[in-house]
Formats: sequence, C-alpha cells, structure tokens
Amino acid sequence: MGKDYYAVLGIDKKASKDDIKKAYRALAKKYHPDLNPQNKKEAEEKFKEISEAYEVLMDDQKRARFDQYGEEGVKFQGGFDWNQFHHYQDIQDIFGDIFSQFGFGGGGVGNPFGGYSTQQREIRGADAFVEIPIDIRRIARNEKIEIYYFREMRCDECNGTGSATKKLLTCQICRGRGYVERSSNQGFILFRTTEVCRNCNGRGKIPEKVCHVCSGAGYTRKKDNIQISPPAGIYEEEIYILRDKGNYRPGGSGDLRIKFDIDYMEFRREHDDLVKDIQIDFTEAIMGGKMKVSLLRGEKEIDIPAGTQPEERLVLKGEGITKKSGRDNSDVILHAKVSLPKKISKKQRELLEQFKNEKGFFSGFHL
Repeated sequence: MGKDYYAVLGIDKKASKDDIKKAYRALAKKYHPDLNPQNKKEAEEKFKEISEAYEVLMDDQKRARFDQYGEEGVKFQGGFDWNQFHHYQDIQDIFGDIFSQFGFGGGGVGNPFGGYSTQQREIRGADAFVEIPIDIRRIARNEKIEIYYFREMRCDECNGTGSATKKLLTCQICRGRGYVERSSNQGFILFRTTEVCRNCNGRGKIPEKVCHVCSGAGYTRKKDNIQISPPAGIYEEEIYILRDKGNYRPGGSGDLRIKFDIDYMEFRREHDDLVKDIQIDFTEAIMGGKMKVSLLRGEKEIDIPAGTQPEERLVLKGEGITKKSGRDNSDVILHAKVSLPKKISKKQRELLEQFKNEKGFFSGFHL
C-alpha cells in the first residue's frame, strides 16, 4: 500500500491549503531536527516525510494526480529529496515563526537542516573607513577634530526606497524571495544552485517607478562631516568605531571606522606614558639646576637634581595624555642625555684636574 499524504499530515482529504499549512506548521515544530537534538536522525526522517506530503498537497496538479492515482501518480524519481521541494516562500514563513519562538537562526530555504536564512533580511550597508593625521599635542589638549568623508547616504527624494512613488513591487524574477535557482544537467546528475537575484539585488522587491535622483538604488554618495574628540589613550594601531555612520542600505547603515595616524613629534610612547629625551650639560648634571622643557601643553621649567646620571629618567606626573581609563593623565618621562664637551680649553683642563683630585668628587657620577 502506498503512502497516504493526508494521513501523514493528519488532515482530511477535503482540507484547504490553510488547513495543510496549519497541520504542517504544528508537525514541523514537533519534528524539526534542530528541535530534537536527542533524537535527531529519527526526527530528520519524520520531518522529511511530512515535507514530502506538504510538497504534494500544496501543489494543485500533484494533489490531483495523487487523489486519482495515489503515490504512483506523484512518485519522485530516486525518492524525495530537498532539491524537489519548491514551496520555499511558504516554508520561510513557517520557519520564521518556529525559530522566532525557539531562538534558532538556521534552517529553512533549500535545506531545512542548515543553509539559507529562514527570513528575507534587508542588507546592511558597508563600513566606511578614514585615516586621520593628528599630532600628540592635539590629543593631549583634547581638541575637537572635524572629519570630512564620503559615504553612501539614504536618498531623501525617495526615503531610501529607490522608488519615485515610494512604493515597491514584488520582484517577478525571484517572486519576492531575493534569490533564484539555477539547474543544469551533467550526464545523469541534476545540479541545482541558488544565487542572489540580480534583478532586485536580493531584496525581493523593485521600485514601482525608478527614483530619478538615486536611479533606484535608494542611496546617493555624499560628503559628510562629523566632529569628535580624540578617544582617551588612543593608539595609532587601534580602530575607533562610530556606529551607523557608514554606508546606507535598507537593512541599516554600516559603521565609520577611524584610524588615527599619530605624530608623536619629539616624544615616544611607552604604554600610556610618553618619553622625551633632554640634553643636559654635564655641569648641570653634576651641580643640578633649572631648565625649560617643551611639553604637551606648553613650556615648563623643571628642576634638574644634582648628581643626575646619564640615561636617568625624570618623571613628570600627570603631564601626559589622558589614560585609557579616562580618569587621569599619564606621565611624561624625561630621559636625561648628558652632554660632554669634545674639546676643552687649557684652563678648563686645569680646573677639571683639580676637581678630579678632590677625593670622591666623581665617585657618584657614572658616565
């Protein structure tokens, strides 16, 4: 005895298409393999069986042949498989409802056990990217930065629809699915592939009348600008992201990704701190003194401690840039480079000899 597709779905032979879909929805919830992880193989077989019944009974011609001849009238060559399932739009609707309840995102079109999305989703716009040159002093002063860049923005004329009337029609090429199937025979093997519909670019809809401003795209390329403050503790290799400031598409705008090309000038970076070399005369290193140093926020007079050693690091607290935490400033570290004269006069030599003969004078000074 052949299969009884009505019995498989648990419906009457006079069932309407709404009754068939309702029955299939309930059974799909019960037998979908993703919802039966403990008994997946058996569920997969049952799910395939109810899907075969759904394929036959939702097709008027197949259903008529089945009613007249039984299973023999609709027998699938080689047995039913997912390449012979043609009610993708219906199945998208069903799976969209199922998975929204259970929190699943996979399954659906083409193969219910994985692959294409269960629901038609609008495409999100691509990210925009800019590289901003900035010197470390501007970052330290937290100066506002004006950024100008080009991006694809929503067309104001058609409100991003691409249609002069702001109305969209179902794409007749893909019948609103956003994708089309291609079939080809190679010997005895039938190959079927699915690709994005070129007529609607995957949206499933086309403009009723093409917008003259954006030519139906729904967006135009424009110059935009935005003002920001340098992020606290930013590094040049970091990417700073501004959400929704990238290229527009109906599914949402991408992000603006900003890379700062930082000119450290006479400084160099050590984590949050900045290091600067300073030249100190050897007499200042020995006796100490004061000197003016150009820092991030202007010139400042600092004390040089007596007995400062070559390569010694003098720490100026809070004179750096804002730390990553944003709470306080980092430090500036002055790296002492002691300058020694290459030539000295006769009198200077005599004086140095006297210093040298003073017991212990140079004992704490290490060149």
